[in-house]
Amino acid sequence: MKKIIASFIIVIGFAGTVRAQAPQEEIDAVKTVCNYYIDGGTNGDSVTFSKAFSPSGLMQYMRNDTLQIVSLKDFMARMPNSGKKQDRKSKIESVEVYGNAATAKITIEYPTFYFHDIMGLLKTKDGWKIVSKIFYRMNK
Repeated sequence: MKKIIASFIIVIGFAGTVRAQAPQEEIDAVKTVCNYYIDGGTNGDSVTFSKAFSPSGLMQYMRNDTLQIVSLKDFMARMPNSGKKQDRKSKIESVEVYGNAATAKITIEYPTFYFHDIMGLLKTKDGWKIVSKIFYRMNK
């Protein structure tokens, strides 16, 4: 009986640590979409920026303890097509893909603060698109 219980505990513990790996091409495709967002924002290129998003999605964030909700369509419209490069560094921290759903964590560093973005993406007929964005602004 002790062997059965010990075996059961080992199997349950192992099962909790194993998960299916997403194909690398799907992870790379999600990173490409994240880079549309990053590069478009960094370079003032609204066309590249907008390629990342589903206009039907939402951006949500907290301002003064109040939830703010902005459509991604409105967020995209705010992006100027100035061609002016911003002084910032960006990094895709992580990507997780589960079938046709994914999350990506992105850090954008400005001279005096960071944006920590968490993106929700879905694989649509047009490929991967950001359908939700939440973020936190952290001062240095």
